[in-house]
Amino acid sequence: MRRSTMPSSARAALCALAMMLLFPALAEGRTPRPAPKPATGNLALPSMTDEVKVYLDGVFIGKTPFAKPVPVKAGKHKLKATKPGYITLEADIVIRAGRTEEFPLDLMPVAGLVKFTANIEGAEVYVDNNLVGHVPLVQEVSIGDHKIQIVKEGFEDFTTVINVKAGEKHFIEANLEPFKDFSPEVLAMAAAAKEKEEAAKRAAAEMLRAESAPPPPPAWYEGLHRKWWFWTAVGVAAVTAVAVPVALSAGGGASPLDRHTEGPHAIIDLARPGP
Repeated sequence: MRRSTMPSSARAALCALAMMLLFPALAEGRTPRPAPKPATGNLALPSMTDEVKVYLDGVFIGKTPFAKPVPVKAGKHKLKATKPGYITLEADIVIRAGRTEEFPLDLMPVAGLVKFTANIEGAEVYVDNNLVGHVPLVQEVSIGDHKIQIVKEGFEDFTTVINVKAGEKHFIEANLEPFKDFSPEVLAMAAAAKEKEEAAKRAAAEMLRAESAPPPPPAWYEGLHRKWWFWTAVGVAAVTAVAVPVALSAGGGASPLDRHTEGPHAIIDLARPGP
C-alpha cells in the first residue's frame, strides 16, 4: 500500500484553507447571525356593526368586534368584510413594519334576513309575487315593505305584508289550512247545518230554562173542597134549588114560607159541611 508523501504541515494548511472558503465568518473570528425575521405590523379594525366576518388574503381572521389589533406581515394585502344584509366591503391595504394601520369596517345595510316556515313542508315562498324558494327558507330581503305569500296546492294561501329593516332578522310562520270548496251547493249545505246547530242550541237553552224556573202558582179553584164554607155554600144552593120551585108551584096568597107541607121535614145544618 502506498503512503502519501505530503508533509503533515501541508495537509493542515490545506484543511485551514478549505474551512476559510466554506465558512468566511469563522475566518474573521465571528459567529454566524440568525436569519432575520419577517417584518410585521398591526391592523386595527374598528366597526359599529357586530358579527362582521373579516378575511385577509382569503383567510378568515375573525369577527367584529376585535379586542385588539391583528398582527399582519408587512406588505400589501386584500381585505374583505361581509355580513348578511349589508354590502360586502373589499379593499387593498398596505401594512408597514412596526406600525399599526387602522381600517374602519363601515358596512352599508341594504337588506334584512327573513326566515320562512310553515306547517306544510315544501310550500312555495313568494316575495312581491316572485318565487324565492320553499320552506324552510332563510332569505335576504331588501329593506322596506314587501308582500309575502306562502302557498301549497290543496291549501289556502297565506298572505301577509312585512316591513324589512336593514340588518335585522325577521320571522314568518304560516299555518296553512286545507282548501275549502265555496260552491253554492256547499255554502247552502253549510248554512243548513249551521241553522240546525243553532236550533238545537236554542232548544237546549229553553229546556234548561224550564227546568230551572220555579213552579207556577196553583189555580184558584184547587183545594176548594177542603174549605168548610165551600160545603156551606153548596148546601144553601141545594135548599134554594128545592124551595123556590115548590113555592112557585103552590097557589094562594099566603107566603110560601108560611105554608107547611105534609110529611117529613128536611133539616139542614148550616154550621158545618156535610159528609
